[in-house]
Parts: sequence; C-alpha cells; structure tokens
Amino acid sequence: MHQFSHTDAIAANNKVFDEDFAIKYENTEGMQVLSRIMAKIVLEFDVSGPRKTREESASLMGDPQTLSIGSKAQHSAPSEDFPYPLIRPGIKLMDFACGTGLFTQRLFPYLQGDSHTEVVGIDISRPFLDSFDKKAAANRSERLSISSYLYDIIDPAKQAELDAKFGGQFDVIVCTISYHHIENYRDVTKKLATFLRPGGWLLILDFYNEDVESCEQSENATNAVRHMGGLKVDSMNDTLGPYSGLINVSSARETRAHLWQKREFIENHLTKSVNEKMDAGELNSKLDASGDTVYLVEVSFILAVGQAGPTNK
Repeated sequence: MHQFSHTDAIAANNKVFDEDFAIKYENTEGMQVLSRIMAKIVLEFDVSGPRKTREESASLMGDPQTLSIGSKAQHSAPSEDFPYPLIRPGIKLMDFACGTGLFTQRLFPYLQGDSHTEVVGIDISRPFLDSFDKKAAANRSERLSISSYLYDIIDPAKQAELDAKFGGQFDVIVCTISYHHIENYRDVTKKLATFLRPGGWLLILDFYNEDVESCEQSENATNAVRHMGGLKVDSMNDTLGPYSGLINVSSARETRAHLWQKREFIENHLTKSVNEKMDAGELNSKLDASGDTVYLVEVSFILAVGQAGPTNK
C-alpha cells in the first residue's frame, strides 16, 4: 500500500487550492469572519501572561442572531495601541502558509509606523500567492515592505537556499488554519524554528477538535479525529519544544466562536456531538450566497506558541 507522504499532501492540496478555489475561498462570509477572529486572537495574545483555562476559553465569540454573526463588532481587532503587541511596527513578520493574504491584511494597520516593517508570505500555492500579491501591492508603503515566496520549506533541494534567505531573520512567525493540512508538520515546525531570531516567537493557530484528546487514531475514529488528530495539546508542545528546540512553549484552546460552515467542514473538523446534531437536524441552517447549505456551529481554536532561545541556531 502506498503511504501518503508530505509530497503527496502538497500535490493533493495544490489540486484543491487552485485559482477558482482561491477566488471563492476569500469571498465567503465564513472566511471573512474567520480572518477577523484569527487576527483578533493573534493581536491580543499576551506572551507574558498565563494561558487560558478550559473554563476561560469556553465562552463563544459573536452573536449568531446578527449578520456575519456579529463579526463587525465583536470580532473586530483591538485598537492600534493594544498593550501586548507582538504584531507592531519595526518587526520582521512571516505569515507561513499565508494563502490569499486574507488574514495577513488584517495585520497591516498594526504594522504601520515610524519604523520599517517587513512582511513575508510563504505558501505552496501559486494561485493563492497571486491573490496575496495583489493585497501586498495595495498596502505596501515606504515603511512597510511586503513580499511572497513559493516554497515547500522541507524540500531537501531548497534547504541551503532557505537557510541563506530566511535563517535567523524573523521576530514573529504566524501560521493560521493550516497545520491540519500539513502531513509532516513536525519537520515543518522544526524548520520554521530556524527562521526565528533569538527571542522570536512562533504562533500556530488552528481549529481544535476536543475529541482528539480522548480518542485514538484508528479505523473506527471519526473523519474529524483522523483529520485533526495531530493537533493535540501535548503533541504540539512536544513538537515546539523537544523536537524543534524552542523555549517558553505552551498550547491551549484559546477561544470558541460561532461560524456558518458546510457539511464537509463539519464532518472533517468538528466533534462527534456536533456531527450527531447536524445529522439529527438540530443545527440551524441557511443557504449561503452560493446557494449551498451551511450550518451554525461552535468552533474551537488552539493556539500553540514557542520562543527561540537567546542563541537560536
């Protein structure tokens, strides 16, 4: 039997994430709301503070009774002078697996200032990067440089090139809603760690399925557990810490939010109890702008972080 490899995963992702998908992807209500949620999480995160408990992260963002579930108000990012900013003018920021730049552009207002700031987007999809580049062109300024690169960062043939271009360069690296698509995320994380400057931070934000903490990967596991199984708290901590050599490592459920999502997303990402409610007709549903049925669901997010040591290599 052929074993699904990292290269196979990239080929499969590129087959799905084509130009048509890129256009539809960022024009959906769900992705617009999601990008606001992700920006709010990253901008508000305090690396010096304690992580949220399960109780503290249980409250739901958004009002499901309002248009876009309240995203324009409750999901709007904090003010530019938010007190704990990792994302600030003067840094060098990488958005890894940046996609179309929908999330990245939410950060641009917080990177404008008197100091020069550099943003680098990396992705495996050329159509996605084409969309990213259009946003970059609209937001570039004398003090904000934005560029993109097409790379598989663990391609053996590209290691010397990547080390020369990115090694020890970044104050902050962010990856949002992508790790559950990455087959070999441990080696990807280890490589990303080498891109950090001493003291730099890596933030990994993704969907979180609480079932993965108690269910084993097996033929009897749900589709979602098999798809999301790598994103356990202990697994992420081990990947960032012992495997990748970062310090001040922590992973936790950061928040939960209301989202309208299609059946396929729910089957592949969310808990067994949510899927049972969908199958029983217990979830609110509607037709989206494309005429597809979407369901109102509660989605959890995990945020895993690690810091490069004082002599990062």
